[in-house]
Amino acid sequence: MSGRPRILLRFQVRGDPRSGGGGANARVAEVLRRECDIVTGHGPADLQVCSFEWDAPASPPRLFLDHGSFADASFWAYTVPKLRPGDTLLVTSRVCEQVAERLLLPGGVRLQRIALPVDVERFQPAPDRAAARRSLESSHGLPASGPLLLVAAAFVRRKNHHLAIDLLRALLRGRSDCHLAMVGPVPDTDGSRAYHDRVAALACEPGLEGKVRILGPQPIENVAALMAGADLLIHLTTCRLENFGLVVAEAAASGLPVLAADWGGLRDVVVHGETGWLAPTWLSGRGPRVDWSALVDPALRLLEDPEAWRTASQAARRRAQAEFAPELHAGRLRAALDAAIEWSASSVGGVSLTEAGTDLAFRTLTLNARHPEIRDAGDEFRLLLPIDNGRYVRLLIGPAATFERSPRLESGDRPYALVRWQASDTGIEVLDPAWPASLSLDQRGRDLLRRCDGTTRLASMLDGDAETMDRAQRLCDEGVIGACSTPEI
Repeated sequence: MSGRPRILLRFQVRGDPRSGGGGANARVAEVLRRECDIVTGHGPADLQVCSFEWDAPASPPRLFLDHGSFADASFWAYTVPKLRPGDTLLVTSRVCEQVAERLLLPGGVRLQRIALPVDVERFQPAPDRAAARRSLESSHGLPASGPLLLVAAAFVRRKNHHLAIDLLRALLRGRSDCHLAMVGPVPDTDGSRAYHDRVAALACEPGLEGKVRILGPQPIENVAALMAGADLLIHLTTCRLENFGLVVAEAAASGLPVLAADWGGLRDVVVHGETGWLAPTWLSGRGPRVDWSALVDPALRLLEDPEAWRTASQAARRRAQAEFAPELHAGRLRAALDAAIEWSASSVGGVSLTEAGTDLAFRTLTLNARHPEIRDAGDEFRLLLPIDNGRYVRLLIGPAATFERSPRLESGDRPYALVRWQASDTGIEVLDPAWPASLSLDQRGRDLLRRCDGTTRLASMLDGDAETMDRAQRLCDEGVIGACSTPEI
């Protein structure tokens, strides 16, 4: 449209205005105030921009900022019926588009995808990396030499801080001078506090003494300094709401290569093999699993080859400048506003779910009626996980994973444990801090699991026994062992 659009802002910046949904809303609000005429009161408007205000009046036309709602069953059961023809949903990743294709019939609602912006001036490579490391030694007590790995995420179980410690332990076999710094808040929940304590305990295990520093929440300036001085960002999240990965984009702007899970919006940010490496993920019967061991070899290559590291660092910075700079976001957002206004005037048809979407919505409504103890979307997700062999969970987050199902084992595979475990009277206790479980397993199954060390081919464990293969496949389906790669660990 010609001229400045008149926009009614129907949201406030909630939460931390520097990160997450709060940060995304703050950036959008800044662009809107600069590029548009903001309408207050009951003045005429071309478009209203909403975030979580799904009950906003149908007029003027509505554009909703989505922050991962597509991964919640309750969104499809309770929110989608509130959408109206002509609405636009602004999303940040291809995963959101793929989930919508499964669950939402084309027609009345339009999706537009725009990457989030990054402050490429605040987050940028250090002109003198040696000086940057000395500064981190002074400010945080981190070593001034040797590879420094960084985790920057809140202590939420699905962010998988514990896998970063497992990765560090494997890297120490090749580079004994590696260190890991973790920065991020601990949300005020019993689960997050318990998870933080568990990660802290893992960091003190034998062989890791003095190798892990948990720095707690830090101002954004400190996070930028840590990214400029670190060698690798580790981001192994399988959080179902990970529909972009702002911290990964900030790392790219800092020239920091990333080792991440091949999950959700992260694959829209990381160019595998160029700006970082992505570890295969899949959906097991116990939730998402990350084959973090697939990252050991590429990480060691980067840490041992300064030229390879420099090439990845420069590629990451170029990508951030080309895709995530604020001025690019502003132009894309303005174009999205114009397109939303045009769409609202020309859309036809209603807002309807596909057959799969209708099934999911009905199942979710039934689940809530039968389980009054459900408090949030996370409770719904956990209750949906075992139903119909995980069908409903795959509908919601299947596109986020590399594989929607666990790998099919073959005799030539070298299986290895993905989780820590211990034998019990009736089976095993899975000690994974994110997905703990008790599994029934006979003695032969436990003996098989002990042999899954990543070096022994499955064929040598089978001895022509079909039941042993069935046991191995069940362990893989439950997320206990993996075989997407065959590392010598």
